[in-house]
Amino acid sequence: MSDISPLRTGTSLLARHEDEKPEGFFLPELPRLLPVVYHPKAAQIEFRSNAWVRRHLAGCFADEEDLLKLLRERVGLYAPLIAPTADEQRVLDLADFYHFVGLIDNLAADHTGLGASRLGARDVFDRIMADFAAGTAAGAGDNSPFGRAARDLWRRISPGLSPHQVRRFKSSMSSFLRGITSELPYQLSGSVPDYDTYLAMRLDSFGCDFILLLTEYALAIDLTEPAASPRFVDMHAHAMRQLILVNDLLSLRKEQGDPMNAVRVLCCHDGLTLQQSVDRVCELVDLHERAYIAARDTVRHGPFGARADVRAYLDGLDHLLAGSQEYEYLTPRYFGDGSVWDGSTSGWVSLTAPIARFLPRAGQGDGATADRRFPHPHRKEPKS
Repeated sequence: MSDISPLRTGTSLLARHEDEKPEGFFLPELPRLLPVVYHPKAAQIEFRSNAWVRRHLAGCFADEEDLLKLLRERVGLYAPLIAPTADEQRVLDLADFYHFVGLIDNLAADHTGLGASRLGARDVFDRIMADFAAGTAAGAGDNSPFGRAARDLWRRISPGLSPHQVRRFKSSMSSFLRGITSELPYQLSGSVPDYDTYLAMRLDSFGCDFILLLTEYALAIDLTEPAASPRFVDMHAHAMRQLILVNDLLSLRKEQGDPMNAVRVLCCHDGLTLQQSVDRVCELVDLHERAYIAARDTVRHGPFGARADVRAYLDGLDHLLAGSQEYEYLTPRYFGDGSVWDGSTSGWVSLTAPIARFLPRAGQGDGATADRRFPHPHRKEPKS
């Protein structure tokens, strides 16, 4: 795998621009070389998944408004975007599962609650894993909302997994929860890891292993054997890096101050301005998306490429990457509760407006003041 790390040192350099307080940044157009497809029952699946959250996880919220805020983030639309050709019931299973793990991620980000202590979070996560391990056994597990939700998900998903996939699922959940707890010391202290350390933790905390496994589940296939081959490993590595870095860019406004973001890592360790770091991460997205496509085509024309299940899976990976990015543009999670996407994918993003959208330039229409330090990267600025 030709992963080009933007850092070559593990030392933490004080960023030259850490004292700057930019009001926003310009997001260039990302490549978007893969097809975006919505499941034909996307709306129905979203509504049914919202109902599942209310039925199983309402007890995790302080009040009705907190629950409604989550539902307005439209997490139930994520699965119909990343598995648009799959069976409706399997897509609904994915929608509910991503609501489940997304809520875990949200609660871990609350450093007055679940995220206040690495040991405390680990204890909660151990109980969650015990609920998955207990499966559908009568009287097994605890009676918490997470416990009931985990058992319901396992009851529905496990019959569609082979024994190899069951082991992979449990391992992937352990990796996900371990990744979240590994990030907590950095978030609680405000320290910023170097790029290689950051990426290693993010590959776990982003849920990369179960994302790939559930792509198989959605298509009712088992690729445990070919997934271990070097060609698949290379393809998956680029795909997951593309997913993570796109998310870092589009969630940057929400995650101001969070050290676990590639943009923040580059600002801190390379001494880049916000805009320089955004541009560098955009370059890495382009690199990994194109490298993924090349690696995918290598698989397609290799020894596994004649298999129908492999060819379906490669199409599924395309939908995963494209659909995930589409979701991140449209969710109010990243641009402010109440935001409505107008289809724009590039522009100035305010860090200070309560609700942001992509603007032609700084300060147009959102109350922000133009910041001349970060000009449009494709427009020549007049000489003073």
